[in-house]
Amino acid sequence: MRFIPLSLVFFSIKLCAQAPTITAYSNGVPGDALYGPGTSLIIFGTFTTPSAGRDYTITVGGQSSGINVAANGVFIAATIPGNAAPGPSNLVISYLGQASNTLPITITAPAPEFQSYSYSFSGSHSPPAIVYHPFIHNATQQPVGPNSPAAPGEVVQALVSGLGSSVAPGVEPTVTIVGQNAPVVHVDSGQSGSGHETVYFGIPNDVALGIDPVIVTVAGVSSLPESLPVGTAPAVGSVVNGASFGSSNTVAPGSIVSVFGANFGSQNNFAAFPATSSNGVSVLFGTTAVPIFALAGSSGQINVLVPTELPTSGTVDVTVQTSAGTSAKQTLNLAPAVPGIFSYIDPLLPSRRNAAAVTANTAWIAMPASTAASYGLPTNCSTLGAGTLCAQPATRGGYLQIYVTGLGKATPNGDPAGTPLATGALAPASGNPLYLTVLNPTVAIGGQNAPVLFSGVAPGYNGLYQVDVQIPSNIAPGNDLPLQISMAGATDSATVAIQ
Repeated sequence: MRFIPLSLVFFSIKLCAQAPTITAYSNGVPGDALYGPGTSLIIFGTFTTPSAGRDYTITVGGQSSGINVAANGVFIAATIPGNAAPGPSNLVISYLGQASNTLPITITAPAPEFQSYSYSFSGSHSPPAIVYHPFIHNATQQPVGPNSPAAPGEVVQALVSGLGSSVAPGVEPTVTIVGQNAPVVHVDSGQSGSGHETVYFGIPNDVALGIDPVIVTVAGVSSLPESLPVGTAPAVGSVVNGASFGSSNTVAPGSIVSVFGANFGSQNNFAAFPATSSNGVSVLFGTTAVPIFALAGSSGQINVLVPTELPTSGTVDVTVQTSAGTSAKQTLNLAPAVPGIFSYIDPLLPSRRNAAAVTANTAWIAMPASTAASYGLPTNCSTLGAGTLCAQPATRGGYLQIYVTGLGKATPNGDPAGTPLATGALAPASGNPLYLTVLNPTVAIGGQNAPVLFSGVAPGYNGLYQVDVQIPSNIAPGNDLPLQISMAGATDSATVAIQ
């Protein structure tokens, strides 16, 4: 699962405890629906906050265990009891003895899963497993990560849940890296009854260097792949649209893309543009070093600008260079457009992807009041000036500015024969000239066509596009109306709040 860091705030216990309410749960791993003894859970609902985690218990099929992290009012992190029996069961959360409603849950034994980080240095599909270099004497335990990869021949250790050892004693897991056997040398069940084991395994001497998929299997049941960086030189895991984190390895000229990988250094620089090198790190498209928007070396991510001079078809090779060497080539497909809508993630509703859009000619973000409140933004924009940052649903029949990337070639006034905005240059902040997209997107809100009034590079920027539309006046209002932008056969979707 992806651990979500929370602050623990302790307070005096009230005389009357309020029963929690649970609405949903997840193991935090996209595409993984297995829940077994020791599986970590994110449980959504309504919980008393602030509170110490010890005030809560989780019960599955009559078996109980503690809470990993205290409630924050919206979700808590917990672990399925290590002795929970396989089969259909019920999930209950209790706070100071007050039990919640029950939700059905099916326990599978085993349900192996590497514990993993909340971010991804290989794109959106394969999060990094939490793996450590061997503990040596009294030294601080060093995690394997983007700047400290595992080495061929090294024995590393990983926390694995859902092995079902309390249900099937003596069943030993196996580990593979890029399909090669990674010999398991020891399994430490020190957290007896928790369903968590520390698995020590060796990195094969001849394993491929780079961002490698690692899988744990027990009793014929395999986990989903997680990512494990191996080697010392920089490695590229994937290149994705910088707004949607989709369209892996397909890009359009002039796009902002995110390069995920490992060994990008330990320093960060979030204001590098238009520099083509930061902290000794460069990204090359072919033989050309490209402008860097942000270098997050500590988490293995670099946001860069795809050169505007590239063609709109064919392929281009991408590499990352550091003082330790050059990564293997990652071949990207080129396309006329790969739209990606920038968005806000709602802390209260993680499934919501609210588009980064504002009421035209204002700083009023179009989002639900609940999302705005979670970001600490004012929600009554009508009482504020147009330049004041606030958030509320946009108005039917009004005008919306949507911020995207990946809309391809943009030239003065959209002239197909014009010269695209140069790589590394900024569109004039004055808007003279306007760099309009050569192709025109189509936009739909709530399933209805939203007429496009402007599509071009946002004045004063490069790689960031602005699409202005009129909101259909006859659509039903809502907090999560679907918003779609399509161009050259590619589409991206988000939601928008309309009143």
